Amino acid sequence: MIKNYLLITLRNVTKNKLFILINVLGMGVAIACCIVGYFAYEYDATFDAVHEQRGNIYRVSAIREFDNKLTRFGYAAMPLGAIVDKTFPDVDLSSRYHYSSSNFKREKDLFPANISYVDPDFFRMFSFDFISGNPADLNDKTSVFISEATAVRLFGSPNDAFGKTITQVYGPQLKEVRIAGVFREPPMNSSFYKKDGAAYMNFENFKDEHQGMREDDWKQECMLFVQIDDGSRAGQVHRALQSYIPNNNQAREDFQVSEFALDPFTTMAHRDRDDNVTSWLQTAPPLSAVIGSMIMSFLILLIACFNLTNTAIAISSRRLKEIGIRKVMGSMRTQLIIQFIGETTFICFLALLAGLGIGDLLIAGWNLITANNIHIEPNYLDSPLFLCFIAGVLLFTGILAGSYPAFYISRFNPVSILKGKLKFGGTNYFTRTLLGAQFAISLIAVVSAFAFMQNARYQQQYDLGFDVRGSVVAWINDRSEFDTYKNALQSHPEIISMAGAGSGIFSNRDHEPVKHEARQVEVDVIAVGDHYLETLGLELLEGRDFIENSETDQKESIIITQKMADLFGWDKPLGKELIWKDSAKLYVVGVVKDVYTLGLWREMEPMMIRYVLPDQYTQIVVNTKSENVAAVNTFMKEQWAAIFPNRLYNGMMMASHLQQVIDLNLSIVYGYTFLGAIALLLSATGLLSLVSLNIVKRMKEIGVRKVLGASVYNISRIINTEFLIILAVASVLGSWAGYTWSTTIMGTIWKYHQGVNVTTFLASTGLLFIVALMIIGYQVFTVANMNPVKTLRDD
Repeated sequence: MIKNYLLITLRNVTKNKLFILINVLGMGVAIACCIVGYFAYEYDATFDAVHEQRGNIYRVSAIREFDNKLTRFGYAAMPLGAIVDKTFPDVDLSSRYHYSSSNFKREKDLFPANISYVDPDFFRMFSFDFISGNPADLNDKTSVFISEATAVRLFGSPNDAFGKTITQVYGPQLKEVRIAGVFREPPMNSSFYKKDGAAYMNFENFKDEHQGMREDDWKQECMLFVQIDDGSRAGQVHRALQSYIPNNNQAREDFQVSEFALDPFTTMAHRDRDDNVTSWLQTAPPLSAVIGSMIMSFLILLIACFNLTNTAIAISSRRLKEIGIRKVMGSMRTQLIIQFIGETTFICFLALLAGLGIGDLLIAGWNLITANNIHIEPNYLDSPLFLCFIAGVLLFTGILAGSYPAFYISRFNPVSILKGKLKFGGTNYFTRTLLGAQFAISLIAVVSAFAFMQNARYQQQYDLGFDVRGSVVAWINDRSEFDTYKNALQSHPEIISMAGAGSGIFSNRDHEPVKHEARQVEVDVIAVGDHYLETLGLELLEGRDFIENSETDQKESIIITQKMADLFGWDKPLGKELIWKDSAKLYVVGVVKDVYTLGLWREMEPMMIRYVLPDQYTQIVVNTKSENVAAVNTFMKEQWAAIFPNRLYNGMMMASHLQQVIDLNLSIVYGYTFLGAIALLLSATGLLSLVSLNIVKRMKEIGVRKVLGASVYNISRIINTEFLIILAVASVLGSWAGYTWSTTIMGTIWKYHQGVNVTTFLASTGLLFIVALMIIGYQVFTVANMNPVKTLRDD
C-alpha cells in the first residue's frame, strides 16, 4: 500500500511540475525564515550558557529609590569587593570588574586594548577556553591575558603571542606587561564578548591607572560578581549586604541606595536589556529582533501553507475521476485522506530540503544586517532540539496545508464524480479567507518596510538641539594637553570653533538630583568651559552665556534647558535658585533649547549646565560644517599622533550616535523588504491558483457570455469583483496590523520616531493592488481571448 501511495504521489508531482516547483520554493523560503527565527531564539535563550558555573553566580547591583521610583544599576561601591572577599563565609568566589581606558603599544604601533581589571577568582568563576597559558597567573600584576583576536592583531597568530612582552599605555604612563595567556573569543551571546577582542589584568592595576583612587572610597564604583555554590545561602549573603547601605549613603549624598540586590547571572543580560539597567557588559539582543523574527517567520510559513492548500485543491480538481474510481474500487475515505495528506507532506519534505539550503543564505544575510546585535551560527545536526524543531515544522506544514483538501475532496459521492455532475473548483468562504489572510499578512511586512524607511529619513534629519553633525569630541588629561592640542588644531581652516569641558553632551555627563523649594528632580549635569554653547550650537532662548574666567559663574551660575524649566513650572526661570548636593546654591542665568542627551533612544532628560575653568577640562570639542567633519576628524587624528605618540586617538564624531540609528533602521528595512517581497510572491501565487480555479469552474459561463457578445471588460468585472472585495478587506486588516506591529517595534527601540502615516498606507496598499491586478489581469486576458467555440465543445 505504501508503495502504491508513493507511486501515485510521484506521478502527480511530475504531472504538475510547475505548480509543485513554485510551492516547493515558496515553502522552502518560508521554512528557511523559520530556521532563522529558531536560531535567533536559541541565541537569546542560551545567552551566557557558555559559563558552566552560571547558576551559582550573582552580580551585586545597587537599587536606588528616587521620587518613589526604583532604578537598578549594574554596579556597586568598590569597597564591597574587598569586604565580601574577606568577611562573607557563604561566598565561595568573588571578583570585581572595571574597564580600562588604556591601549597597547608594540614597537611604534598602537592598538585598542579593551582591558578589563578583574580579581584572581575571575577565571575560576567564568568559563574561558584557553589556547595557551595558566589562568592562575592572573595573580601576577605584570601579566595580561588576551583574546585570540587581540593576539592576531598584535602578533599575527595566537601561538606567537604567548610569553611575549607588550607595552600598556594609560595617559602618559607606560608599563611593560607579559602575555600570560591567550583564550578563544567568547561567543557573541556572552556578557563578556567584545567586538574588537578583549584583555584581562589583575584588579590591582586599576590603582596604577587611577592613582588618586582609594580602595576604601565608597564614591568609587565597580561591578562585583559573587559565586555561592550553596544556593540556599544566597538569602544570607543578600541580608549581609544590606548592612553596608549606610556606608554608601553617608559617602554618596547624590546616590542614595535602598538595596544591594543579587542578580542571578543566568538572567542578568536579559534583565539589563528589558529594564535598561546601566552596565559595562554586553546585554542580550533587543527583544523585538528576537520575537519579531519568530512571529514574522511563522506568518510567512502560514502564507506558504495557505498557498499550498489552494494549489492542492486546484491540482485535485484534475483528479476527480481517479478519486471516483478509487472509491468505487473500495478505497476507504480514511485511505484517501492519508493519501492526500501524504502527498502534501511529501511536497513539504522537498520544501524542507530546499529550506535547509536556503537557510544558509538567509543566515548569512541576517548576520550581515544585524552584525551588532545577533550573530547566528547554525548547528543543524549537532542540536537534538533543532532536529525536533524541523520534524515539528514538517508535521505542522503537512497537516495544515493538506488537511482541508484531503477532507474536502474525499467526501464527494463517487457516482456524482463519474457521471460528470460534479464540477469541482471555484471559491468558497474558506478559500477566500485563506487568500485574504495571505494578503493581510503580506501587508504587515510591506507596511513595516515602508514605515521604517520613512522613519530612517525622519530620524536622520531630527534636530537633537545642538550641532551633532558638525561636532567632534576628544578626551585629554589636563589643561596643558588641552592648550597644546588646541594650538595644533587652529591651523586647520575648516575648524569654526573649539571649546573645552569637564563633561559634555554624549560624554561623561552626570545624572544627579537638584532641589527647588520642596520639589526635587533628577537632571543630567554637564560641566563646560568657555564658548561651549557656541561651539556645539546650543540655542540660547533667554538669559546669557557664562562669562569667561568668572569665578562667580563657576561657583553659583547655571544654564538650564527649557524642559528643566518646564519641570519646575517656571515661566520666568532667570534668577531662580536651586540646591545641588544638598548644600550648593545655584542660580539660573540662562535657558537653552532642549537637548536630547540620550539621542533618540530614550526619554529626553532635563539638563543643567555648569561652568568650569580650564584646569578642570577633560575634553576638547571641535565644530565645523557637516560636510567637512570627516576631514576635520582625520586632521585631528593626525595631530594627535604627532603630539601624543604613545596614545591611541580617542576622538569621536558625534554624528556617530545618529549613524547608529540610521544603520539600525536600514537593517530593519532590508529585513522587512525581503520578508515583504517573499510574502507578496507567495500571496501572488496563491491568488494565481485561486483565480485559475475559479476560471476552470466558470469556463462554460464565460464561453456562453462571449458568444452572446460580452466584452472583455464585462468578463473581467464578473471574474474580478470578488477578488477585489477580498483585496479591499485584506488591505484594511493588513494595514491595521502593519500599523500596530511597526509602531510597537519602533516603540521598543526608540523613544522618538515617526509612526506610520497616510503615505505609508497608500504606498503599501498600492503595491499590493498592482501585484494582484497584474496576476488577475493576465489570467483574465488569457481567458477573454480564448475561442468560445472550443470551450463549449470541450464542455
